[in-house]
Amino acid sequence: MKNKLYILCIGLLIGLSSCSDDFVQVDPTTLITDSQVWQDQNLVDAFLNNVYNNLEFVDLTGEQNFNQVLIASMGMELKVGDAWQNPYKRSVQIINPNGAHRSLGYFKWAALRDCNLIIKKLTIESKLSQGFIDKKIAEARFLRAYIYFEMVKRYGGMPIITDPQDIDTPVEELFASRNSEQEVYDFIISDLEEAAQNLSTTASAASGRATKWAALALLTRAATYAGSIGEFGDMQLDGLLGIPDPQPFWQKAYDTANMIINESGHGLYKKHGDKAVNFQNLFTDEDNTEVIFSQKFDTDLKGHNWSVLGQPKGILFNRGWCANYHVFWDTVKLFDFVDGSSGAISDSELTSRRWSSDALFGQRDPRFRASVFYPEAPWKGSLYTSHENTTNMDSAPEGWSKRSEFRNRKHTGFLVRKRIDERLVKPPINSDGTDYIVFRLGEVYLNLAEAAFHLNLVSDATTAINTLRNRAGMPDRVGLTWENIMQERRCELFAEDQTYWDLRRWRVAEQEIEGRQLKGLRFYYDGITRDYRVTVRIPETVKRRFQERNYYLPIGIYNLIDNPSLVENPGY
Repeated sequence: MKNKLYILCIGLLIGLSSCSDDFVQVDPTTLITDSQVWQDQNLVDAFLNNVYNNLEFVDLTGEQNFNQVLIASMGMELKVGDAWQNPYKRSVQIINPNGAHRSLGYFKWAALRDCNLIIKKLTIESKLSQGFIDKKIAEARFLRAYIYFEMVKRYGGMPIITDPQDIDTPVEELFASRNSEQEVYDFIISDLEEAAQNLSTTASAASGRATKWAALALLTRAATYAGSIGEFGDMQLDGLLGIPDPQPFWQKAYDTANMIINESGHGLYKKHGDKAVNFQNLFTDEDNTEVIFSQKFDTDLKGHNWSVLGQPKGILFNRGWCANYHVFWDTVKLFDFVDGSSGAISDSELTSRRWSSDALFGQRDPRFRASVFYPEAPWKGSLYTSHENTTNMDSAPEGWSKRSEFRNRKHTGFLVRKRIDERLVKPPINSDGTDYIVFRLGEVYLNLAEAAFHLNLVSDATTAINTLRNRAGMPDRVGLTWENIMQERRCELFAEDQTYWDLRRWRVAEQEIEGRQLKGLRFYYDGITRDYRVTVRIPETVKRRFQERNYYLPIGIYNLIDNPSLVENPGY
């Protein structure tokens, strides 16, 4: 984010604003007062920047940002770390005795207070231009709605607080009770509709600030989530949890998605003729109108380690702490072949014959080839390999190794390729400046398809799905089913921190996750036939857990102590 130098000043002035009036007898000349903030556009922007920075659109905690991949790991898309490491243990463990673990929980009360403070102060104190005030209040509403969405998708209904609480707030307001899940989703949508009226309509995510279309993208995501909870979930806690009628939310998701697609100026990324190259570059090309909103990164100010931790070892990059994002064979099978045939090859068929890389992987959905490193995947002018051994080595291709780098073949034989920047050759720590995409048009098409399907507008749902498949180089769907929609979403949004939440809101996580031990493959190369014998392995040492109660996370003992008016979710 820009204007980072203001953040320290803002924090200092907020601390001072709560001090007694007679603490300092003269006006300081080196500090910014609370009242000055709301009369200076740069300081207001700095205050807002601090809120953006604190929302964790992507989790960069953990050793070298390792936690940025935990949600994808919890969604069974990949394996991160070894069994003894916290990232892996947390990916299979949903809760601990004190509540949801740190990388899954989300309580941003301080950021929520900042949003409410911005709205209140700009409304009643600021003398800045009305156009500036309206825009900044709209940004604060967007950020407040984002906070509430991240909470409601985890916990269900939470207290709706619209005033900046402080030490003098009456106890009955300070210890607010939970609103219903329905009320929170209604509040999110209302905030976003109001915000959209005053945000920029420019179809650009270059600033990292909210636009009208970012607000509406969040709205269509929230409405889709609420619709699916009403469709598949149950009412609980005397109506505190659950959505009684999904249809208004489906309609809202459908109408808003259509508005974004038809009016925003955002378009699907189609810069390259090669479908796999096109989908790969979608996530690293900054000149990209598909991106509606992203968290901005810059190696000079704030970088991250996605590419550093994820790059294969041995191709122009031999740093030890790499090749960490291991994709499961179960995930690979979700990607069908370009002729439309199923990619879900059985284990018996897989191990009963030999396979060339092209036959097993090269003819799959181009989104797979753009998103996953598989044996002989092209990368940086060479090939990614993950074979355990080679027979007939004398006949193998020039430069072929007897065995691949250990880290490449250590767990599943596959690594995540999506979002990894090929331009980084030997990156140092925090040198990845690629932005993290929060909302893009591809998801909007998927939200449209899901809403249309549940509104019995199957033709519209089919058109939306086939628009994405055409962009990807896949044949049209005919006779669209609900299973098709779920599969399409898991392929299009693979490794984008969506699958785990989708499985929960569709209420299939229990059957999909509970007791599962996901699979990897071992590859044995033959230098003469230049193909592979394949065996199946189970790299997970423990069974994954997801119980019915986990559709709502626990509020947690510490939050219940902090606010005795809160009610714990069922089963905890």
